Amino acid sequence: MKRILFAVLSCASICFSCTRDMVVDVTNPIDSDRSGETVEVSWSEVQTALPGAVAGKLFVLNQAGDTLPCQVITAGMDQPQSLIFQVSLPANATESFRICSSDDSVRFESQVFGRFVPERMDDFAWENNLIGYRMYGPALQATGEISNGIDVWQKRTSKLVVDQWYKNGNYHVDHGEGLDCYKVGRTLGAGAMAPYLNDTIWLGNNYVTYKVLDNGPIRVSFELTYAPYLAGSDSVVEKRIISLDANTRFNRVTEIYDRSMPVAAGIVLREGGERAETEHYVAYWEPECGADGNTGIGMIFPEVSVTSLENCGHLLAKTSVEANQPYTYYTGAGWSKAGTANADAWFEQVNEAYVKLSNPLQVKIR
Repeated sequence: MKRILFAVLSCASICFSCTRDMVVDVTNPIDSDRSGETVEVSWSEVQTALPGAVAGKLFVLNQAGDTLPCQVITAGMDQPQSLIFQVSLPANATESFRICSSDDSVRFESQVFGRFVPERMDDFAWENNLIGYRMYGPALQATGEISNGIDVWQKRTSKLVVDQWYKNGNYHVDHGEGLDCYKVGRTLGAGAMAPYLNDTIWLGNNYVTYKVLDNGPIRVSFELTYAPYLAGSDSVVEKRIISLDANTRFNRVTEIYDRSMPVAAGIVLREGGERAETEHYVAYWEPECGADGNTGIGMIFPEVSVTSLENCGHLLAKTSVEANQPYTYYTGAGWSKAGTANADAWFEQVNEAYVKLSNPLQVKIR
């Protein structure tokens, strides 16, 4: 039986023991380096290689022997669905990683977080080490403020700030960690989707129920449901599933509607903004907002082609959905005060994200 002892430095020195392991080969198939990207291994494969493996008693080692955090994903189900961990690989490189089973409980500091915020009119807020977002809930709608667009919380700290910012209640002012300088209103905000019928966006209302599916240390995911609302001459029912991994600015958004129809994901336009559009992504760079800098928004459709257009005060990516079938795309944001110098830099970041999403890491179990 293999038994390897090593130390992990966090708040204190912790020793984990590797009693059994499995080897995963991960290949980067593109001509550019990748950093902090998620590898996903199905739980059935973990169980086959490590019978009796238990969530909370697993960790990952790279070839140098460094410990990598991992997370067992349930996707809101009773049983584990997969195991995820993050890697950094040079262009066209392959590296082997060991998934280890331990007799001891294993915990890692979380880089993501999300929660229902009843103290602020039922917001749902989520974040990672780079950026934060939020959606608006039923208590806010009861006041007459209706919006199902995506809001952005810009950060220039790797700390998780949602709880502290809500506690302080002054997150529209930058005190050195970032702020909420994005204005959503009755729009799609930063890349939400809506039915698009008769050349019109049919905006939904605030979410009515939420369910947290996973919550760290690498991925936060949750589900929002919406009351029926009018889209054209008929009503539609919508469900949104959103996930955000550490070390990326882009959310994975899955929309499920109860009818087949044209839809559009959109970015609200401001006067004087810049844009870049292809058949697989739409990027927008907002005009400067005084001392708060510039915000960039990008929507990516790695598996389908979309038609971009300007209408209803939005830059839209038009596509279509099938009734009760999931439709997945990505949306995220950058900031001129957190590593994105200008519009060209943001457009390049969106393009790089598209290339990586279109060419996922290749995983082989042995």
